[in-house]
Order: sequence, then C-alpha cells, then structure tokens
Amino acid sequence: MNYSTYTSELYKQPPLQTSAAQAWSGVRVERYQLAPGVMPAHFHGQHLLLIHQAAQAVRTHRPQGNRVEEAVFQCDDAGLYPAGEYGPSAWDEPADIINVHLDPEWLETLARQSLDLEQFRLRERFQFEDALLPHVGRQLLAAAGREHALGQLYAESLVNTLGYHLIEFHASYERRIVGAGSRLSAAVLARIDSYVEAAAEQTVSLAALADLANLSVFHFARRFKLTTGRSPYQYVLDWKIKRARQLLQAGSLPIAAIGDALGFASPAHFSAAFKRVVGQSPREFQRG
Repeated sequence: MNYSTYTSELYKQPPLQTSAAQAWSGVRVERYQLAPGVMPAHFHGQHLLLIHQAAQAVRTHRPQGNRVEEAVFQCDDAGLYPAGEYGPSAWDEPADIINVHLDPEWLETLARQSLDLEQFRLRERFQFEDALLPHVGRQLLAAAGREHALGQLYAESLVNTLGYHLIEFHASYERRIVGAGSRLSAAVLARIDSYVEAAAEQTVSLAALADLANLSVFHFARRFKLTTGRSPYQYVLDWKIKRARQLLQAGSLPIAAIGDALGFASPAHFSAAFKRVVGQSPREFQRG
C-alpha cells in the first residue's frame, strides 16, 4: 500500500501548473497531462476532486469486490475521492486533468461553522457531472498562475465557493441549524466600508472582513451576499472603482498613482478591472 498526502505524488511527474507556492488555506490545485496508466493501491490524506478536461473521452476502471467498476469520463466530468484507502485503478486513454486537493480538517471546519453537526462525511463519487466544479477548478488554476486585481481576496472567494458547494451538494451530515441566513446590520456594513477605505492600499482578506462582523469566514460570506447581493470580492472591487472614478475626475493624480493608491496589483490590473466595470479605460474616462 502506497501512502501519500496528495494523490498526485504517485504520478511520478511534475504538474504542468500548481498552486503550491500560493498561500491558500485548505486547497491545492494542479494540472497534469497523463499517458494511459495505472494508479496503484494507495492511501491519500487529502480529499481529491478530479476534473477531466480533455476533448477525448477517457475510459477508467477499477476492481470493486467481485466486479469491475467502469466509467467513461467526458470533458468536464468529475470524480470525488475522500481521503482514505483505495484499490488500484486504470485509465486507457491520455488524460488532461485538474486535481483539486482539499484538506479534510479545513472542509469539515467550514461545514461546522454554519451547521450543528453530529457527523460530517464527503461522499465518494467515481464519475459524475456538476456544471459548477469544472468552472471553479479552471478559475483556481488560472488564479494560481497570475496576480489579481485584489490579490488574495479573489482566490479566497473561489476557495470558499468550492468548499460551500461541496458541503451543500456532495456531503452528508446531520442536524442542520436554522437561521444562518440573517442579514448583516447597517452598523456592520458601515464598519466594513470604513475598513476598506482605511486599508485602500493593502490586501483585503475575507478573514479581516469577517472579523468586523464577528462571524466565521464561511458564515460571513453567505450573509454578506444575502445582504448586499454581491460577493465580498465584488463589493470591494466596486468600492475601489467608485473611488477611482472620483480621483480620475479630480485629475490631481496620475492614473498609475491612483491604481497604486487603491491597492491594485499593477497598472494593467487597474486598467482591466476599471474597464470591465465602467466600460472605458481609466484614460478614456478621464478624458471624457
């Protein structure tokens, strides 16, 4: 029996892309292109969400007692394999896959922050379809390889979306509590606005915003979206773009200095984010 933290340690080749260098709590995402092969019997310590993205179908099979379980993975099909022991499995065609590894303690902690649980268990699913998971997996993979306008907050938002979705649709538990969806008060929103303004040049994290509401990150994200209709990431981005418009209209600062003052990763990030929201580049807006 092979023992590993990450299933991909058994591939014996480096990933094409990985988030290993990122400070993401609870999640690592990797991309591999594999020749037809066999995964030996093993134990892996992290949950594994596997997303197929090759245009060619991939036939996979594994022994299950006295029978062989088979599945044909099409593009965007997924497999979910909680931490534990697994027998050998094989795939007959070249595979292009995204591996999303999730720390079991992190995922259960997320669940327990909003649910009163006697037990929590992520379900094993050999092959299934879920339209959201491939989208989030690819967004995480892209986030691992580049800076974003608001830095860590963007990645945290994706990671929590993934955890939320797995808990809601791919886990089993008992005794769900009620009343977790109440709105945030006006006083909390005012504290958040004051904090965002004071920390305009800094990286804003979900944890810092959740502390202002005296809530867990998991619980805060749900209640914030219910209250404002936007995710914390979009809310902070909208605030920064609104402030940028004011500074551009005043005309007292160069465009690059405005981007720096509002904490954007680079002038290019500032320009792209501004154009997505406003429909014009900062320079076009200022001229207008």
